[in-house]
Amino acid sequence: MNNQVSKEKKCSDVVIPRILNYLKVVQQLERENKITVSSEDLAKMTNMSAFLIRKDLANFGRFGQPGTGYDVSSLKNYLLDIIGGKEMCNIAVVGVGNLGSALLNYKGFEDEGMKFVAAFDIAEGKIGKICGNVIVEHIDNMQESIRNNNVHIGIIAVPFDFAQLVAEKFIKAGVYSILNFSHVALSVPLEVTLRNVDLAIELKALRYFSVNR
Repeated sequence: MNNQVSKEKKCSDVVIPRILNYLKVVQQLERENKITVSSEDLAKMTNMSAFLIRKDLANFGRFGQPGTGYDVSSLKNYLLDIIGGKEMCNIAVVGVGNLGSALLNYKGFEDEGMKFVAAFDIAEGKIGKICGNVIVEHIDNMQESIRNNNVHIGIIAVPFDFAQLVAEKFIKAGVYSILNFSHVALSVPLEVTLRNVDLAIELKALRYFSVNR
């Protein structure tokens, strides 16, 4: 069996959420000490078709044996290879309010191969304080600190009227993957990967479905 991921293949925006969904389920199976899993079982657990799962995995190289399913541990490593999840990913957050503080203090990120290495704010009362495992710095130090800490992902957790400025600071410092928690649409260059998380929208959607059953 050859479970080497083809380095020439990259996940598309459509495929990557499915790969991450497979990984979440496989990690759960590993915690439950499961040894093997079939594409049919994965299909039931992810609400996707077994054909699509086999197609997604085969797209990155030959993996698995017909009739025997997938070795859970090997499949987990294979999926991690696809998303580059075996190397630690360094994160910086701007805005150390309630949300930013909660993110910095959450202990589960390192288990997923991610850690906060920098945090920034403008409030003098927060500068120099330890939050999580990092010392909060003034936003004026962003560019130097981000480069020194080799930041891969930037998180924006500031009020909407400051979000665009923070995004531009991240980009200027060389961070091209940004997670935006502010309630505003940001303008970024095409080469920047931007993900927006609006909890109000998600809750409104759930409210709609809860009253329209």
